[in-house]
Amino acid sequence: MDNTIYQSMKAAVRLLENQNTISNNLANISTNGFKEAFNLIIKDKNINNLYKTQTQKYYNFSEGILTNTQRKLDLVVKNNGWLVIKDNNGKEAYTKNGHLQINAKGKITIQNCNVVGLKGDIKIPNNANIKIMSDGTIKTIQEKEKNIFEKEIGSLKLVHFKKNDLIQKNNGLFYYKNNILNKNIKIPHDKTIRIQSEILEASNVNPTKNMVDMISNARQFEMNMKMISMYDQNEEHANQLFNVNN
Repeated sequence: MDNTIYQSMKAAVRLLENQNTISNNLANISTNGFKEAFNLIIKDKNINNLYKTQTQKYYNFSEGILTNTQRKLDLVVKNNGWLVIKDNNGKEAYTKNGHLQINAKGKITIQNCNVVGLKGDIKIPNNANIKIMSDGTIKTIQEKEKNIFEKEIGSLKLVHFKKNDLIQKNNGLFYYKNNILNKNIKIPHDKTIRIQSEILEASNVNPTKNMVDMISNARQFEMNMKMISMYDQNEEHANQLFNVNN
């Protein structure tokens, strides 16, 4: 009896974890470059005990729908590349969100985090007409007497990872797994990565699938709660009968 209740409780906990992941996916449907997450239950093959399971989070890194915005500060990163930013704690984080903004200090930001350039933060002059090249170089363009002058003011740091090297935190940003263990490994710039400006990558979350999964999880959770309640009542009745016989 106790074993059955324990198994139902474990299943209910896993379902709640799945619901949190699905809820986060649905909440970020409109977040540029967001990558869908999902949970897998992994069992140790060398152990027959059903208790020895763990939940492992994985990510769908497929490309979202591309939209032409005709905005010079919008871009999409190609070749499985990532933009580098500094989070609110000053740590390097990685994102596919190419919706660049310019803050009050003239620095380029994404989600209020400074974008990392090859030589530090990138600052845009006031009222500058800029152009972002395919290799991440940012230039200002000036026209004088029918002549066009270009000046490089910075270059985006672009990096590449193997899919299993990244982990996502609650802020929606990705981090290098080895840096989670209190390390601060600097990932080098990858010259092979290319970007395309005036285009944004949308979230790759499938809303229909996630809604169906959410409903399914809710029903399974309710079923496990009923099983726990039923077994608890049966145990209570069994104890009453035992007391009567004594």
